[in-house]
Amino acid sequence: MDGPEAMKRLERLEGYLLQDPANPRLLADTFDAALQAAAWPRAEFHLRHAQALGLDRTAWSLREAHWLLGQHRWDEARAALEALQAQAQLEPERAATVLADLAYIDLRLGELAAGIARLEAHVDDASTATVPEARVEPIWLRLLHRDGQLERAMAWLKRRETGGPLDPTAAGVASLIALDHGDYAASLRWASAALQDADPPVEAMVARASLALSEQDAGLARGLLQSALNRNAEDGRTWSGIGFTELLAQNLPTARSAFERAVTLMDRHVGTWHGLGWTALAQGDVPAARRAFDAALERDRNFAESHGANAVVRALEGDTAGARRDIEVAVRLDRHCLSARYAEALLSGEARDLDALLRLGDRLLGGTQGPLGSGDLGELLRRVQRERAAKPPVRPSSD
Repeated sequence: MDGPEAMKRLERLEGYLLQDPANPRLLADTFDAALQAAAWPRAEFHLRHAQALGLDRTAWSLREAHWLLGQHRWDEARAALEALQAQAQLEPERAATVLADLAYIDLRLGELAAGIARLEAHVDDASTATVPEARVEPIWLRLLHRDGQLERAMAWLKRRETGGPLDPTAAGVASLIALDHGDYAASLRWASAALQDADPPVEAMVARASLALSEQDAGLARGLLQSALNRNAEDGRTWSGIGFTELLAQNLPTARSAFERAVTLMDRHVGTWHGLGWTALAQGDVPAARRAFDAALERDRNFAESHGANAVVRALEGDTAGARRDIEVAVRLDRHCLSARYAEALLSGEARDLDALLRLGDRLLGGTQGPLGSGDLGELLRRVQRERAAKPPVRPSSD
């Protein structure tokens, strides 16, 4: 339900409440509608009214915590939830909600180890009949994903599926984990399942859009990513996907803006830094490409393509010795490193400028996955080369 519709529902319920102000169910529905509409003062009014009436204290304490969560008042929300968790007779469903909410705070604050430790005992035996509640599963998977524990997440998902199908939200998160793990069949399966839901998670849209890019279906990718953006304009993976979509469509300024937005929202994602770097190279902005590839390298020094990309930049800048050092490291990490082969072509004179370098895409990079796992990097470079065809060659520069 969008903002205007949520507000209309709130106003309708408040009209009913005027006729029956002490109705517990109606008061709860009205408060929940105010939360959905992000009408914080009106939500507080109904909250205090319910508390003054002495209605179900535990339920309304939990609603107060959700009111605080909605406003990103993390410390106050955590204190309220911990007070609830300390209650000896908290019923199981509410206990699971409190646990999930506390882990959600850990996730939002970047306290990933704390969140994982909080949930791991609860989800330890994912194959038993008492599988983790749908409220807990997506947060558990998001914590593992954000922490880079892809192997652990995939192993957990395999055990979990023996107990029954995933909830749509969990399936959506799983689809993005599988994409990043390189299991594209599992990613497609989970994304497709999640997208059947009336309210699919953003992760499923992003994963399916990335797979669409690998199928050269930019239209499908763009539609899914726009839907994801409408749901959450602060999702870095959505902006990254838009960047790759626009890069493949040769919309270089739009692609660069999207990548720049993405890295402000998730600066640890190496693939997005690569997208930004290659876009900058396609625009002939070698210093900006160097900054992007350096950022990727700072975040993962064991990724060969980051060393190879830096070698390309150094070769374009005329730093032959530096380029050879980066090539050596890259091929030591991965003897098939594609960007290192590009750099070697530059140094050998096979490609004398960036335009010629991009034209090597057919021979060197055809059929090879890009750094995001979303599309053929050779095709990407072949397309952006046409954007540069009329421009002067890039000359070595210093910055």
